[in-house]
Amino acid sequence: MAPLCSALGIMNITDKQLVRAIYSTWDFQQALSALTFLLEDCDFGAKYSHVELRRFRCYESNLIISMARPFETTRGGTTIGLRALGITLNQEQKTLVDRILDLRRKIVAHSSEEEMHFRVSTIPIEDGRFNLPHFQFNERLHLEEKELRQLESFLRYLKSQMVEFFYKVAQEQPDLLDRYKEPTNFL
Repeated sequence: MAPLCSALGIMNITDKQLVRAIYSTWDFQQALSALTFLLEDCDFGAKYSHVELRRFRCYESNLIISMARPFETTRGGTTIGLRALGITLNQEQKTLVDRILDLRRKIVAHSSEEEMHFRVSTIPIEDGRFNLPHFQFNERLHLEEKELRQLESFLRYLKSQMVEFFYKVAQEQPDLLDRYKEPTNFL
């Protein structure tokens, strides 16, 4: 698709990328909310039950999925396209994005066999007449507190950069943002 025209010239972004960027603001807010809940609830020096750890993993999984979504190629072939938004990442930020994408692809959204971590044992009952399977999974977080704090700063940076971009678009060509998008197929 051709780049969109703006009052100040040509914006180097297609309509598909613009739509992806709009939705990415929601993705990043979801990631930041999950991260906020995790940081508020988790004392990294405390010991927790498996159920409590699982709740933290739920927050972490939502963080990873939501943050990674804009960087993954959609079925329509688009990603967020940060350069088109005028956003550049330093090497530390790129490394952080790569870490999140790797976690998403190998562990959170898919279960790569090389990343699986579990123990199964059997427990004999009724004098060994029956065996019950017992499953144990690694419930710890994938990200350390330091990485989570870095992600918090990074997500706030992305959101502020996107606010600047969309403010500029709203001033130059508000008609590009005046839209209502709904799913083509409701399930």
